[in-house]
Amino acid sequence: MKKPRNPSPLALAGLFTGALLLADLAQAASCDAAPGQRIFENKCSACHALGEDRVGPHLSGVVGRRVGAVAGYTYSADLAGAGTDWSLERLDQWLSGPARLYPGTTMAFGGIRNPADRQALLCFLQQQH
Repeated sequence: MKKPRNPSPLALAGLFTGALLLADLAQAASCDAAPGQRIFENKCSACHALGEDRVGPHLSGVVGRRVGAVAGYTYSADLAGAGTDWSLERLDQWLSGPARLYPGTTMAFGGIRNPADRQALLCFLQQQH
């Protein structure tokens, strides 16, 4: 009888990443995007759009996207070399104070202090593909 093989660390990482993505999608489907859209319009839309770059990069599909990876947009060295993805947790940290997360950022935005407002904005952004 053959001994069962242990799954490789790479396979386990893929399963874990897939589970997180499914959890993010389930959360996006269950939240009300309207409050987050208002926050986006009031706090973000002066520099960001959903379909095209403005002063800042477009935010369509930002949840799960590689940090510093919008083609054709010039990022600060901190963001370009981040080597990670925009998870909900990382975006929440970013929105609370961009310069605290990436001190070399050129984004002139102090952050959103209210955690409920950040969550509402993240709900909206999750639904923008």
